[in-house]
Amino acid sequence: MHGTFIYKVLPIDRELVSISSDDSLRVIDPHSLQWSSTDTLGQLHHGVTCLEAWRDRSVLTAGRDGIVKGTDVRSKRNIFGLSQGPESPLLSLACHGNLIAAGTELRNSQALVIVWDSRATSQPLLQYVESHSDDVTELAFHPSQPSCLLSGSTDGLVNLYDTTITDEDDALIQVFNHGSSIAHADFLSDHEVFALSHDEIFSIYDLKDSPGGDTIVNIWTLCLSAVRHLGHWKFQKRCISQADTERKSFGRCAPVMMWVSPVASNIRLPYTTQEKTIFTAGEDGQIKAWRPNGEGNNATKIEEVPPEDKKRKKHKSGDDHERARFKPY
Repeated sequence: MHGTFIYKVLPIDRELVSISSDDSLRVIDPHSLQWSSTDTLGQLHHGVTCLEAWRDRSVLTAGRDGIVKGTDVRSKRNIFGLSQGPESPLLSLACHGNLIAAGTELRNSQALVIVWDSRATSQPLLQYVESHSDDVTELAFHPSQPSCLLSGSTDGLVNLYDTTITDEDDALIQVFNHGSSIAHADFLSDHEVFALSHDEIFSIYDLKDSPGGDTIVNIWTLCLSAVRHLGHWKFQKRCISQADTERKSFGRCAPVMMWVSPVASNIRLPYTTQEKTIFTAGEDGQIKAWRPNGEGNNATKIEEVPPEDKKRKKHKSGDDHERARFKPY
């Protein structure tokens, strides 16, 4: 994908699914790392921003056009669309069961958290319009209580909502002021939340009570230098889960493999499959597969996606393009 940035790649069943800056969704064979025109769904959005796994070999995508789409990976067909309108560009996305949540860019002095029920898509189930004062960059559902929704924003707040409550003031059950723009936030466990800011400050917060309780306690905070180069957040989360919160330190997370790449500065989003293969993708428009060489920590490149010959569309310059993907650096 020459000249095209790959935003995200996900393993879906036995295939890989990616979204990229040419607004396309591709279904890729993880063994050959090849695809064809029939494996590509182009013009998915006007400015695609998000990709999440859903159900039954389906994925959800969102874009700056204010639309959430469900796509069947097998048939490469759109299943449904949820529209909030172009006045609400979408920057974050999460799902759990029938609930789908999206977060918007700040527009007209409002940054929204919108929740739909996939069984009734004609209008949103809930909208939280006052809880954030800037772009909503992260959303996550509680791992065991899906009615509890987390949101993070560039206003520095991490909020917890009870989505069974319609009134926004009552639904907002906990707020954590991280103090700087949120890059990542999620539930570390049933009783812990973590947050990572764009200036690389990381904190873990202990939910002493259930998600409906009143207490959220800052366990510890530290600066993670160049944390944006550690890889995909779900991979980092596995190391974070080994953190000793009493001693305020991380357990040793032994490397599975190590490698040197000529485009290391552009690599992002590793994923590990059951075959112990890590897939990387990045701003060079390539997807690569890596696997250990027997014993030790070395790795070898299996395959890489060849650049496509056809030209990609060029995005116009301007404020909208600069904000098409949130770039804190």
